[in-house]
Amino acid sequence: MPVLFPHLQCHADETPLSFSARLAAFHIDKPLVPFLHDIGVQPDALALGNTDAVNRLAAIAGVDPAVLSRNAMRSTAKDDYVLRGHELSAEMLSRPDTTFCPACLLEDDADATDVAVFRRQRLAWTLRPVRTCARHGLSLVRRRVKGHDRKYFELARHVPERGDDLRHLIDGCTQRSPSRLQGYVLSRLDGVAGPAWLDSQALKQAIKTSEFVGALVAFGPSAKASELSQDQWDEAGRIGFEVTSEGEAGIQRALHEAQNAFKRTGAVPGRRKMYGMLWEWLSATKLRKAPGDIARIMREHIFETMAIGSGEVILGEALPERRLHSVQSLARESGLHPMTLRNILAAGGLIPAEPEISAYHLFDAEAGRNLAAPVPRAITVSTLDEALGCTRPVADQLLNERLLLPLADGPKDSAGRMWKSVGEDAVAKLIADLHAPARPVATVPSGMVTISKAAEKSRALCIEIIHLILGGFLENIARLQGVHGIAAVLVDPAEVRAAVAAHMPGLSANTVFGKLRIPKATGWALVDRQVAPRLPSTVIEGRGGRHRFHRFDAREVVSFMSEFTTAVRIANEHDLEREDVISRLKSRGVRPVVSQSEVGVDFYKVARLPEFSTA
Repeated sequence: MPVLFPHLQCHADETPLSFSARLAAFHIDKPLVPFLHDIGVQPDALALGNTDAVNRLAAIAGVDPAVLSRNAMRSTAKDDYVLRGHELSAEMLSRPDTTFCPACLLEDDADATDVAVFRRQRLAWTLRPVRTCARHGLSLVRRRVKGHDRKYFELARHVPERGDDLRHLIDGCTQRSPSRLQGYVLSRLDGVAGPAWLDSQALKQAIKTSEFVGALVAFGPSAKASELSQDQWDEAGRIGFEVTSEGEAGIQRALHEAQNAFKRTGAVPGRRKMYGMLWEWLSATKLRKAPGDIARIMREHIFETMAIGSGEVILGEALPERRLHSVQSLARESGLHPMTLRNILAAGGLIPAEPEISAYHLFDAEAGRNLAAPVPRAITVSTLDEALGCTRPVADQLLNERLLLPLADGPKDSAGRMWKSVGEDAVAKLIADLHAPARPVATVPSGMVTISKAAEKSRALCIEIIHLILGGFLENIARLQGVHGIAAVLVDPAEVRAAVAAHMPGLSANTVFGKLRIPKATGWALVDRQVAPRLPSTVIEGRGGRHRFHRFDAREVVSFMSEFTTAVRIANEHDLEREDVISRLKSRGVRPVVSQSEVGVDFYKVARLPEFSTA
């Protein structure tokens, strides 16, 4: 096969099309296409990186085919290419734009009698992530050329500027350093290792993930890919590479930051609204190529931070079991009114009690269901005595001693009917536990009476007798058939009197909280505290570990009252209004030792109180 003479050097950084265009100008002073026909190379085949076309050009030009093949962008399918073993899609390439650095062309033209012989297209210019000339620190010029031959990128024809006109183009370019993403892409094509997570992805996946994550961080979720300028894409690539070079941890952090920024807007959450064009890319129904590990990372992030229902498919995979609920989603699932549900969840500590908390505030799905489940079967406190088969005072004692808990109990105030309701299941269990040790009888046995009657005879509280039954301290217990609830339970007053003396030391919680003039929830909060002010108690363990209850030493209660007090007690002692007491304490700089936010009532150290006078 004849070889062209004289020999023209092929540069290591130029494309086969660039070299062939320079050969055409050098040997026959004609455009590229006629020259290629003359040497038996199909122009379109060379433009598509066809191996036979590249090899024939190399043979005729007398150059190593490996040199030309290294920079050949070989087409493998429509819009798909391979370069140096790396798959690239058409959107990763600068084509059909002619891209160039005017300062490089000015250097190519220096002392050239024919610029077509010396101007060369650099391989880096054909890659869309390369937007800055590494040699001159200038933004590249992208020019859309018309005509069928634009795909051959003949710089002498497509860039007619020479001399001062090129210098004018240089003046219009932005001065900047190349982005780290650009450097990563070129280094990876040269076989240089980079950040581990990026290297684990296909090059096109690494590029697109970096740019789309960067666009989200830089421009927010409202940005549209079709509307970003080349300078904005360059900024997106710079920012995105800083994120993706840290791997999954960096990406997750960026996603969380985008989510938190959106939450501050107060708008209705949505994946498109939060993650913009990043989500649009990953969720596109006509996505031709796998996006890479970013899809898994995004899916797991959404599963962990958004209210996704069981079986809902996100980026190709379904969530087996719901992890999170919002007030809105749980309201739909449970059938409860959102405001009712919000109060239940706030009182249960699952969401903040602040009224401005969004209906889309997230919480653990299982914990939310557990709080909401008893509500449709709730028994209001006002009808609790009927449900239990006892008097109103006995029902109150059961609540005060925590044998029954309101569906939303705690020291803090909260609106909503759940503060006045008890779960039906809890009521049924208490009755069953009282009936379990009792023998059924058709008539009242001699010497046995109801719990309320036994309380009168033994001078004990009904709640104390109930504790004795549940704790296994009474042997002679009967249940009158045909009677509902607590009213059916019969005991021996003499046995009750002896058991109270033996197992009921000190005072009941009901009595102590009354002396302190505090709500039961506050009293129990003080009992449960591990630091002062703490209300000491003795825990009585039932037989067989079936039940336990608290008793209080009267001397310790007196000691507590002498050391700590409340605004209500001070007001009563000095015949003042509570608000006046609080105002005086504040003006004297007396602060509570434990606050209302902690236990439901402000407690003050008695030793720190100022003198109070009604005068």
